Amino acid sequence: MAPAAPTTLVDAVTSLGTTSGVANIVMQLSLPGVGEGVSESRVVSGSPRRYPMKRGRTTGQYLALALMGSEDDRAAMRDAVAEVHRHVHSTATSPVRYSGNAPDLQLWVAACLFRFYLDQFTMLHGPLTRAQLDVLTRAAQPLATGVNVRAADWPADWAAFEAYWDSMLPRMAISPEVRRDFESLADLSFLAEAWGTPGSLLSRLLGRPYHFMTRGNLPPEFRELMGWSWTDADQRRFEQVLVLLRWLDRLGNRAVLRLVYRLYVLDFRLRRRLGLPVLGRLRVADVMVRDGGGRRRISTIGRTTRDQVPPHAPQVQPVGTDQGH
Repeated sequence: MAPAAPTTLVDAVTSLGTTSGVANIVMQLSLPGVGEGVSESRVVSGSPRRYPMKRGRTTGQYLALALMGSEDDRAAMRDAVAEVHRHVHSTATSPVRYSGNAPDLQLWVAACLFRFYLDQFTMLHGPLTRAQLDVLTRAAQPLATGVNVRAADWPADWAAFEAYWDSMLPRMAISPEVRRDFESLADLSFLAEAWGTPGSLLSRLLGRPYHFMTRGNLPPEFRELMGWSWTDADQRRFEQVLVLLRWLDRLGNRAVLRLVYRLYVLDFRLRRRLGLPVLGRLRVADVMVRDGGGRRRISTIGRTTRDQVPPHAPQVQPVGTDQGH
């Protein structure tokens, strides 16, 4: 029995969402200004290549506050995000011009986050009516306003969202460097860069199935951009996994996931109450993370990643608070 149609984005959370995070990142970063900004980032403290657990927490908190937080919570998060994004900007050698706080780039990111919730529900439990989609489109506005997008710039209804989405697809492009980043996220090999041997073992154990689910969760046009194949046999396997995930939803996993969101909100509020930097200390290296910036000692033990440790460790400057979104 399918769940009731969602009226909020929290209602759209499903078991499938636990497998589609990297697929959504691929969608976000396929816009060149976003992809190159993340690929060239020097923000060590927010990088999954250095602190994957922290990155997961801070991104989860951003989403939880957008869906379940108060206006005060969201304002605090918005300030933290803006501070981190201030350190993400193009240089004279960047392939495209970008700024982490550019509203047009962040509008695309927010649109992809909306699709994260919408796609996981509809792929698992079936399509929604236009009226239901209108309700969810309006409910998704905090995903955008939290990243420097004016409320008036968020699509007012599903028709406006569809028009925006379709207008953006011709702009999608993935450079070789960004594609390499995506591959390491999809097969979890980035964990070896963060954690050395333990991360490498996790990647070997879980990398292939997670890569498969990433490909399955992606819309076809993004799979094509990545050069990833998807056969009829792949689709049949994916649909078999969906059957299992539907059963997990029926057995109460959606309630567990909503509880996780509530815990993210409580953790955020507790950090504020204790006077702690809610997103940790911001640390910015003098070289890009992808070139070895902020390399952690643990990652050099038994490391099997793509990068070599630079002969001289780059300097990392503590700045303030970190979001990592």
